[in-house]
Amino acid sequence: MSTFDQSLDRLREQVLTMASIARRNLGSAMRGLLERNTDLCNAAIAADQDVNELEKSIDQLGMQILLKFQPTAHDLRQVMGTIRVANNLERISDQACSIAKRARAINLLPEIPELTLIQPVYHLCARNLEASIQAFTNADPEAAAASRLLDKELDAAEKSVDQALLRVMEARQAPLEGYLHLIFVARFLERVGDHAKNICEDTIFIERAEDVRFDKNKRLDPQS
Repeated sequence: MSTFDQSLDRLREQVLTMASIARRNLGSAMRGLLERNTDLCNAAIAADQDVNELEKSIDQLGMQILLKFQPTAHDLRQVMGTIRVANNLERISDQACSIAKRARAINLLPEIPELTLIQPVYHLCARNLEASIQAFTNADPEAAAASRLLDKELDAAEKSVDQALLRVMEARQAPLEGYLHLIFVARFLERVGDHAKNICEDTIFIERAEDVRFDKNKRLDPQS
């Protein structure tokens, strides 16, 4: 490391690489489920280790930057906030891995007609994740604040699917294993959305020095 800016660029590059892998893992896991492709599930599970190793590298580099340059104010928030984003991306990849494992189990069972119920939840989840990563990449707190509020829609969609699957389970005498796995998949997607929201909050913290984690209705004043 030669300068603070070069070191910070390295840190951000590693986080963006991590984000790309985490998104790919989630997509592979969900395609593995929706297309009954166990090879894609296995790929998502295997690639989770790459994300884990990147998080370790980011933690180490972040600590080196803090010790060497002792940044303050916005520079300090950039380092600390970027490390927090990496932590959320690692957890997103963990959720993708969990989805892939449930999908593998579902793929061994007879086809479930209600599998398509999960697609709207996934689409909302993928939208939220993409928006949160874009806001972080662009250092855009206004976009982060708007993306953060999208999580409520995902929460509602997950609850709706949960209730629909429970109604099916109550009405049928068929084996329930596949439906239970699907309920867990929906919950894992909802958790991905939570971590996407956290990334938005980290972006707001970095750019505006505002901690909005516990303010559910916080909106940023564009003039502030």
